[in-house]
Amino acid sequence: MTESRDSYFIPSSYSRIIARELGLQERDLPRLLRGTGLSTDVLMPGDETRLSGRQQLRIIDNGQRMLEVPEFGLRLGRQLNPSAHGPLGYLALSSPDLITSLESLRDFLPARLALVGIEVALDEEWLCCSLDIKVQANRQELRVLQECFALVIQSFAESILGRELNDGRIEMAHDEPDYHRVYPQYLHSPVIFSSPVNAFRIPAALARVPNNSGDPESYAMAQSLCLKLLEQVPAAALSTGDRVKRLLLSKTPGSVTEEEVARAMFISKRTLARRLEAEGESYRGIREKLLSELAGRHLLESGLTVEAVAVLLGYSDTAAFRKAFHRWYGQAPTAYRQAAARAGEP
Repeated sequence: MTESRDSYFIPSSYSRIIARELGLQERDLPRLLRGTGLSTDVLMPGDETRLSGRQQLRIIDNGQRMLEVPEFGLRLGRQLNPSAHGPLGYLALSSPDLITSLESLRDFLPARLALVGIEVALDEEWLCCSLDIKVQANRQELRVLQECFALVIQSFAESILGRELNDGRIEMAHDEPDYHRVYPQYLHSPVIFSSPVNAFRIPAALARVPNNSGDPESYAMAQSLCLKLLEQVPAAALSTGDRVKRLLLSKTPGSVTEEEVARAMFISKRTLARRLEAEGESYRGIREKLLSELAGRHLLESGLTVEAVAVLLGYSDTAAFRKAFHRWYGQAPTAYRQAAARAGEP
C-alpha cells in the first residue's frame, strides 16, 4: 500500500542519527539536507521538527552518497536500537515478553516512522515480523529500509532475550547485493535474499519467554505516552486500518461497532469496508486481533480476574468472552494464565 510521502510526522531525531553515523562536521550538514528545504537547525539536539516521508527519504539518499559505502543501510540500522525510538523503545523494553514488545512496535510505529508498517504473527514454528513499506521508493531506498527493518527487529529481540539471536531466519525481497559477505557482521541469523516477502522469523518458543527487565508500571506509563503520540499523528499519514486501530485503542474496543467507527470517520459503513478491503483488512479482523491481543496481555500482566478483563474489553457477558478467548487461544482464560505462569518458572 502507498500513502502520502508529504505528511509531516517523522521526528528529526532519525536524521540526527544519520548525521552522527556519517561523522559529519557543521560545514557538512547542508549536504545531508540538500533538496529537502530544511534548515540545519533540524539536526541540532533538542529540535522537534517533524519531517515528511519525501524529506526523510531524500536525507537517506544524501547520506548514502556521502558515506560512499554500499552497506549504508546496515550501518544505519545498527544505530536504531530501542533507545533511538523514544517512548516506543521504552515501551518495548518494559514489555513482559518478546511478542508483546514486537506488538507494541507494530501498534505505535506510526507515531514515529510511518514510512513502514510491521505485522506480527505467531504459529507453531515461528514468531514472524513482516515489513510493509508504505511509500514509493527506488531500489536503493527499498534495500536500506529492508536492512534497517531487520536490524531494528534484531535489536528489540536481543534486548528482551538478553542474548544474541542467531536461531532466527531473515527474508529480504531484494537480490543478493555485492556486499553480502558483510551481512554476518551485522545480522546474527541467516539471511535469504530474493524472498517474496520481507520478514524476520524468530522461533515460536521464544515468543513468551519472560522479559527479566519487564516492569508493569513502566509499561503502562510508556503505553499511555505512546497513545498520546499516536493521536498527534496526522490522519493523512495513517492507513484506514491504522485509523480504525487508533479509534479502537482510544475506547473500550469490544463495545465499538463498525457503524460507530464509520460514523466517527464521516463515511458510510460500506465505504469503510471497501477501503479496508483495498488494504487487505476487515473491521471484524482488526477488532478480533486487537481484542485477542489485549485479552492475552491483561491476563498475563495484571492480577485482574477473568470477569474484570471481560468488562475492561467491553464484554457484558463473561461467557461470551470465555467463548471468544477459546476461539483465539484454543484454551480457557484461566488455563492460558496458568500455562504462562508454568512457562515462566525456572
